Amino acid sequence: MFCKQCGQQLVDEAVVCPHCGVATGHFPQVVAQGKSRTSYILFGTLLGLIGLPGIHNFYAGYNQKGLVQILVSVLSCWLLWIPMYIWTIVEICTVTVDSDGKPMY
Repeated sequence: MFCKQCGQQLVDEAVVCPHCGVATGHFPQVVAQGKSRTSYILFGTLLGLIGLPGIHNFYAGYNQKGLVQILVSVLSCWLLWIPMYIWTIVEICTVTVDSDGKPMY
């Protein structure tokens, strides 16, 4: 590839000409990654086990579901903790994408 301003030869990945400083119009492609599925599972199982089900949903970006799970547990004085934990286990087994639709790796 050649610079449109000064005509110097450039590497194909160049974003700016090192000779004259003019932008080449080439932008590197950024690959967006999702969140870690392992972290999602660990948040769900370990923090849910100690009485905080729903933290895994905050990590994945599902804030409303996470808030519902925590509030139901706390406002019921942890009487409904077991159903919330079962809900958490079902979610960590079935949810594979974050709230942006990116697959968890």
